Parts: sequence; structure tokens; C-alpha cells
Amino acid sequence: MHWLAWYFPRLPLACFAVAPEQPFAVSRSEGGRDRIDRCNEAARTLGVRAGMALAEALALAPGLAVRPRDRRREGRLLEALGGWAWRYSSHVTFDPLLVLLEVEGSLRLFGGFERLVARMERELPEAGRPASWAAAPTPAAAALLARVAPGTRVEHREALAQRLDAVPLHRFTRNRRWLELMRGIGLATIGDCLALPRPELARRLGHEPGLLLDRLLGRLPDPRPLWQPPEQFRQRLLLSCEIDRVEALRFPARRLVELLCAFLRGRDGAAQRLRWRLFHREAPATCFETGLLEPTRERGRMLELLRHRLERLVLPAPVVEVELEVTQWHPFRTEPGDLFGAGEGGDDLLLERLRARLGEEAVRGVALCPDHRPERAWRFCAPLDGEGEEVPPDPSARQQPLWLLPRPQPLAVRRGRPCHRGPLRLQPFLQRVETGWWEGEEAARDYYRAVNPAGERFWVYRERGSGAWFLHGVFD
Repeated sequence: MHWLAWYFPRLPLACFAVAPEQPFAVSRSEGGRDRIDRCNEAARTLGVRAGMALAEALALAPGLAVRPRDRRREGRLLEALGGWAWRYSSHVTFDPLLVLLEVEGSLRLFGGFERLVARMERELPEAGRPASWAAAPTPAAAALLARVAPGTRVEHREALAQRLDAVPLHRFTRNRRWLELMRGIGLATIGDCLALPRPELARRLGHEPGLLLDRLLGRLPDPRPLWQPPEQFRQRLLLSCEIDRVEALRFPARRLVELLCAFLRGRDGAAQRLRWRLFHREAPATCFETGLLEPTRERGRMLELLRHRLERLVLPAPVVEVELEVTQWHPFRTEPGDLFGAGEGGDDLLLERLRARLGEEAVRGVALCPDHRPERAWRFCAPLDGEGEEVPPDPSARQQPLWLLPRPQPLAVRRGRPCHRGPLRLQPFLQRVETGWWEGEEAARDYYRAVNPAGERFWVYRERGSGAWFLHGVFD
């Protein structure tokens, strides 16, 4: 087996949306005191360091934004990165701040180990950067090397002991009791433990450290639960500070869309409708959706539609958290390209932008329906939804006007002739419609073209039962 481990040391910081210029840190409680666990580059330039007391860090950098480390959010973000890794192997598991995948069966598919790693680095979402990797025959060894010796690749199990010989014991375990006992008997590295006879090591430390060493070196199996990606995507991003300007939401949204695209690539899927939730501290959540005409997993296309949608969004209160959810996705389909390399999806992109800017109800398509009643022979639909529908051709449709009234308008009758802005002159009989009796909405009509004294042309009909006249359409 060949395990590849990816280590994300800045994952505790990536759980929060922070502008690069904002000094930011996450804290942990240690010995009853709050200390800096990790900080970003802007905080380091001000002198803040990991392990520093929180009070000292705040005195050094008064503008420092600090959040308690949230391991539950880290776990959710790590699973989102697991969706990125799923594209390269179906054997994915986790350690703290680590994604491990078994890649023995993927090397030929992706052109060898170097090409696989280079491709993963290119497609790694921003939330996982920077990252380090290592490869080894066991998952525990790969995870340990990714932390202490990034870029290491050990191909054979026999070489593991020599490669791990100089690794300090505090990088192997955090069990303080074990570390104190090991220091007490003069053990400082993994090599020191391996040089000690196993019965003597077990007598002094117990059997568990020896078992962990055997799993590390592949002498004992290391069974780990394999992760299965969820059927739905849902990720939240907590903001380091409240956002009261709509334009500023594009930064955290980009991070969430990147994770969504990684999920979709891992599942070989595409999304058509994205559901957004903006959480406020003292107001109900703001919810809206962005829809695409065709499923996609292109980050730029999703972000552009979101930008147009945000232009007409009014925030009722500052935003403290952003969530993106996709409950339904479709299998990804690659459309054949144009012979001459024409731009892809130009009309679709224009329609999507208009819908995002004006609202989905403002941009609609029209589809045909198999019904002889003109008012029921069509319906509104989403743009392009009606394409490809087969409706039998109606020869009489060429004699009908383009514009129909929302509902037929009754006409006055004087001296036996219908009137609309004057008496109408009827042209020869055009069409008879007699249908709908099986639905209880019978229509029995005779349609005519009509012209009034001003030369305006109309489409009128007479009900055969009552003899009443109605105006139904207008010719250009």
C-alpha cells in the first residue's frame, strides 16, 4: 500500500473568513491560561507568536482579532477537503489536520506519483493552503512524516525504521505520562525506542506504545474507518468581524464556492442551484438562491452570478456567518466543442446574468402546449426549458396575432356588428375552435380578422352558443 498524507497546519485559521491584512489568531486554553495557538502573517509582523499568552499578544497588537479554536468547524472543513481528495482515491481517512488517501491504485491513472501530487497541489482549494505532503507504506508513518519531514516519500516498509530513527518522541505522541517516563529512562527519539528490547519497553511503559510503533512501521495492521463523501454539500464560514457591506461578502463566498467545486469534482457532479444563508447576530437569517440554466462546476461562473445577485441585496443587519448549501447535484456532462472554437454558452451566460440582476421572475421563457385554445397553447417556463419540446404543428397558427390579451374582452354589438373604437369590418372566416368539453370548460368559437375605421387590425371571435363577441388579440 502507498499512503499519501496532506497536512494543513493553517486549518484552524481557515475556519474563519479573514482579510489578509487583518491581524488574526486562534487561541487555546492551557493550564488555566489562554494562549495563542496559531496566527496569520499580519499578526506575526506585529510580533505575535504561537504559544504566547493571549494578554501579552493583545498588548503587543491591540488590533488583533482573536477567536477560540473551534475543532468542530475544523472537522467540517477537513471533510470538505476530503471531497477534494476523493477525486484521486476512494480510500480516504483523516487525522487531526490531515487527510490521508491510499494512492497505489491511482498512480497509473494519473501518470505516476509526481504528476499526481502536482495535480493535487494545483487543484487544492484556498482553504487548505499552504499544505505539506508525505508518502509512506503505512498511514501513521505518512501522517507523521507530513508533519516533521514534508516532501518525504518512503516506498518500502523496510526503509521506514531508518527514516523515522531521528524523529523526536514529542512528535510521535502527546501523551505526557509516556513522554516523562521515556525521558526518565533516556529515550529521546523513535530510534531510541526501537533500540530498546521490546519486553523492556513494555515493562517500563506498558504495551500500548509498542503497539503504536508496530503500526507505524507496518508490523501490525492499522485499520482505519474509510470516509464516504456526503450526498449533499453544506459548509459554513464564520467571519472574523461583522460585515455590513454587501461587496465584502464576495471574499468569504469565494472560499465556499471553491470548496463546493472541489466537492463536485470529487463526485464528478455539477450544481444548478446554490442556496445561500447570511446569518446576523440580532436578525433572522437572510436567504436567497442563485440558479444556473445548465449545471456547472465552474467557480468563475458561480461567483459572477452571485456578484449580480448581491447587487440588489439589502442587508437588514451586519453578517457574522455565511453558509452555502447544495442539496441536489447532477452528473457532470462534457458538451462537444464548436468546430471553430466559438465561445461556450454565450446566450446562457447572458440569461443567467439577467436573472441574477433582475430576478428569476423577470426573465422567463415560453414553451408550447398541445391545446387548441390560444390562451392555453403556451406557458411560461425557465429560459431554455421549452427547447426541444415536440408539439404538432397547427397550420392555423400562421393566421393568429403575436399579441394576445391577458383575457378576452367582451365587445359591444351595434346593428349586428361588433364594435371596438368604431364598427369592425370582418374579413372571411378563419378558424373554428371547439374543444375542452371533457374538462367542463368547453370552448366553441369562430375566429375572424377585423379592421376598425382607423385601420387597426384585431383578432376577434364569436361564441357559437351565446353569439357574444370578444376581442382576443391585436395584429402589428
